[in-house]
Parts: sequence; C-alpha cells; structure tokens
Amino acid sequence: MNVVSREVDLLARDLARLLGDLSGLYAELSMHMRSKLEAIKVADASRIQSITARESVLARRAAEREGLRRQITARILEGLGMAAANPAGQPVTLTALAEMFPEPRRSQLLVAAAGLREKLHEVDQMRTTLSLITDEMLKHLAEVLKVMCAGVGTDVYSRSGR
Repeated sequence: MNVVSREVDLLARDLARLLGDLSGLYAELSMHMRSKLEAIKVADASRIQSITARESVLARRAAEREGLRRQITARILEGLGMAAANPAGQPVTLTALAEMFPEPRRSQLLVAAAGLREKLHEVDQMRTTLSLITDEMLKHLAEVLKVMCAGVGTDVYSRSGR
C-alpha cells in the first residue's frame, strides 16, 4: 500500500478537482463547436463570429488551467520523490500518477482523467470536422473568385457601349 504525505494527498485532491474543471471547460467548448457547425450550415455569420469569440475565451481559460495542472503535477512528483527519478522531464501520464496513490484518491484521479480524456476526444473530433468543412468552403470560395475575376470575354459591352 502506498503511503503519501498529507500535503501530497491534498495536492492530488486539488488535481482531481482541476481535472473535473477542465472536463467541464472542454464539454462547453465541444457544445459551442457543435453550435458553430449548425451556424455554418445556415450561413449565420454573426452567430459564427459570436461562437468563435466564446471559444477563444474558453481556450484561453483551458490553457491557464492546463498550466496549473502541470504545476500541481510537478509538485506532486516532487512530494513523492519522483522528480529526481525523472531527470529527463519525461511527462508522467495521469494514469501512472494515479497508481502512486492509495484508494480512494487513486480512483478519483482515474475517473477524472478518463472524463477529461473523453471530452478532449470530443473536442478533437469536432475540430477535425470543422477544419474539413472550413477547408472545403475556402476551396469553393476560391473557385467562385477565380470565375468572377477571370478575363472579360469578347461578347460583353465595354464602358463606351460597344
């Protein structure tokens, strides 16, 4: 049975809560991405712009929370004496980190990590879909512009009316 200090246990509790917060942020981001897809389908430019602004705010918050997650993880590894055992700075998976704790903390971390992994997968799928749609729209618009900007043929009127 693993024995951890009170401070490390509290850090692990904070990490589990933070992972839950990150899952919530990514769930909200996924929801907005689905809404953006619907807005794209109906060509609602103002709604797309509004959703994109909200996504940017959520992405910044998620990046900040991710930085905090890294800090907490580093402090946990230090508290467990694992920082010296990992001199190359190789990332430690949340699953591996959870295995260093006794129950119930282990289960809390594993559940939180699984929830976060699921939400990240959803966001990645939506990102891929939206990226493909955007690429196709840009190709289409490029072709429209190419046709519109093509040279003037001989069977059109000039400015002088000829």
